[in-house]
Formats: sequence, C-alpha cells, structure tokens
Amino acid sequence: MTVSTDKARFSALRSLSAVSLNKVVQVAGLVATVALVPRLFGAEDYGRFAFVLSLSYLGQVLGDFGTLDVLGRFVPGMASGEAGRLYMRTLAFKVAVGVACGIITAGVALVLASWMTWTWAGLTGLGVALHIVAWVPFQFALGLNRVGTWMAEQAWRQWALLLLLLALLPAWGLGGALLAVLVMEIIFCVLGVWWVRDYWRRADLRLEWSYLAAYVRFGLTFFLANLAAVTLYRSGPALVELLTGDSKETGYFNLALGLFLLGYVTVSQFAQGLIPLLSSLRAAGQMGQGRQWLRNFVFYGWWLSCLGVLAVWLLADGVVPLIFGPDFAEAAASLKWISLGMPLATLLWAGNILATVMGRGQVKFGAALTALLTFSGVALGLVPHYGAAGAALALSLAVTANVAVLGVYLWPYYGSQ
Repeated sequence: MTVSTDKARFSALRSLSAVSLNKVVQVAGLVATVALVPRLFGAEDYGRFAFVLSLSYLGQVLGDFGTLDVLGRFVPGMASGEAGRLYMRTLAFKVAVGVACGIITAGVALVLASWMTWTWAGLTGLGVALHIVAWVPFQFALGLNRVGTWMAEQAWRQWALLLLLLALLPAWGLGGALLAVLVMEIIFCVLGVWWVRDYWRRADLRLEWSYLAAYVRFGLTFFLANLAAVTLYRSGPALVELLTGDSKETGYFNLALGLFLLGYVTVSQFAQGLIPLLSSLRAAGQMGQGRQWLRNFVFYGWWLSCLGVLAVWLLADGVVPLIFGPDFAEAAASLKWISLGMPLATLLWAGNILATVMGRGQVKFGAALTALLTFSGVALGLVPHYGAAGAALALSLAVTANVAVLGVYLWPYYGSQ
C-alpha cells in the first residue's frame, strides 16, 4: 500500500485549512466570552464558576487515558469494520470511566468548597462524565482524518457555552451557569455520536477488557504525559501565589500564561491535525514523506514564532498597559520572558506527534515529567526574588528541557533520511 504525494499533500492542506478556519471561530468566541461573562457573574460567583471549571478540567483529564493518541495512531491503518469495533468498545470503556471520574469530581467539589451544594456538585460531576464520553467520537473523527469535525468541537464549544450562559445565568445565577455547562456537554455528546454515526455498531458497544487492554496500555504513558503537561501549565499561578503571597504577581503571570497558551494550543492543534496523515504514511512504509511534512511544520512554525517573539519584545511594554490597563504594566516583563518558549513549542509538538505516530509514549511522558521538574525547581529559585517574571522564565526553560528530551530520543526517527 502506498500513499501518493498529491493525495498526501491534499490531505494535509485540507487538515490545516480546517484547523485555521475553526481556530478563528474559537478565538472569536474566547474574546466574546472574556468581554461579556465576568460582568454577568459578578466577582464572587465568577470566582466560584472558575473554580468549578478548573476542577472539571482536572476530572476530565483523569478520564483521558491517551485516547486521542490511541485512535490517532491505530485508526488510520484499520479497515472500516475494525475501526468501528475499536470506536464502540472505547466508547463503552469511556462511559464507565466517565461515571467514575464524575463521582470523584462531585465528591471533591463538596469537600473543597464550603458553598458547594449537592445539586451543584451533581451537575458538575455529570458534566465531567459526559465530557469524557463526548471526547471519543471527536477523537475518532481525527483518526478518520475528519479534522474539520474534530476541530469543530473545540472551536464551537466556546460559542455554545457563551449563548447558554447568556440564556440561563441572568435568571438562575451560578446554578444556571452550571446547568449551561451540562447542556453544552449533552449537545456535543449527541453531535459527536451523530457525526460518526456511519461507524455505529450496537453489537460492539460493550466493555471487553481482553480487546481493549493492549490499547489502554499503549495510551497509558500518553495519559501520564498529558497529566504531567496539565500540571506544568496549570500549576504556575498557584505556585506564584504560594511563593510570593502577592496576588498582583499571580495576576501578572496568569495574564502572560493565558496569552502563551493561546499560541501554544494553536500550535498543538495544527500539529495534531497531521497525526492521521503521518500515521497513514507510516502504515504505508512511507515515513520519508512523513518526516518531510514534519520538517515543513517545524520550519514555518519556528520562524513565525520567532517573529512573534520579536514583536512581543518590541511592543509589550507599551501595548500591555494600553490594552489591559495601567495596573497590568508590570505583566509586560512576564510576557516577554514567557514568549521565548513559543518557538520551542513548535519543536515540542513536532516531537509529541512523532512520539504518537511511532508509539513512543514513554518518551513523551519522560519529556513532560522532566519539564515539570525543571519548572518546579527553577521556579522555587527564581519566583521569591523575581515574582511573575521568574515564573515566566522558569516555564520557558521547562519547555526547553521538554524539547531536549524529545530530541535525544526521537532524533533517530526525525533525522533519518
């Protein structure tokens, strides 16, 4: 089996175009949400809602199990019937996992928040369970190279949540907001199942461990890598608060981190959009073509990111207080230091998707864990003296460490001729 150059090029360009279009929608939804939602909540309820979203995100990650890596790696090389069997049995597995993670999340919410009610905890837990289930059809769509379907979930969630909040929040407050999240999860769960309905096989919707065990083992190291990465990128604000005791410094770092993650996630989405193509080329014994696509991604991503870093260093001191207000002027330093990690993020994601395609989950996990340990160690030394700017530099150095580990272990695959 071979994959023609023209077909590969068309497939990759279609995938990248789908990512680009949906990314515009996603960013627009994020901007609209930031502009409208905090005013609707008020300070106290907005803080509570942010807590619930953060806790929900952690609950969802616990149910991840590296499913995107599994489906993105194996589905492109499967016949239709076998792909449908893997999808349905993975779906059954995720229903069980989702229920367990939902119960855990609801229990933790009740323990950690004195203001949490049983009803609100129930809505939160049910939302987590549905999100874990809803991931499966969209991740399966990525394995089928239906990148537009996979990206639509990420792009349009923001708009769906915004519209539901505008409808339910004014009348029912925080409870209405939690109900809005639950309704959003139901909508995307139904849409995901509907969009890949041609692979629905009721007879295969069963939990069969003997069939799934090998796939779960394959995904385990990717799951641990994702967990380490989430801890790396989400623990910074709490660490700054703990080490400085200054909420302003926490705010400066959180602002810089949010802008960094906007670029980081964009790079990750473009990279993950290439997984089906690279997996197909590998299955066809044409990894030479796959490496060329990967090198093109690195080349363009690196130089565009370098231009972005240059713009940040030239403009941040004047633009940050202009856009966010004079109180955030000191955040410019954090933004400049954290921006140094963006070109390296391109290399990081090239390594991540190569690890997925080559089945090297342990390398991805080792790299993510090294990055987390680097960030923690450097931040402990810098943050007490340099505050948010120290944490920003620590994160850039952590990305460097991540790339270094990926490079050492994956260069034989990437650098082969």
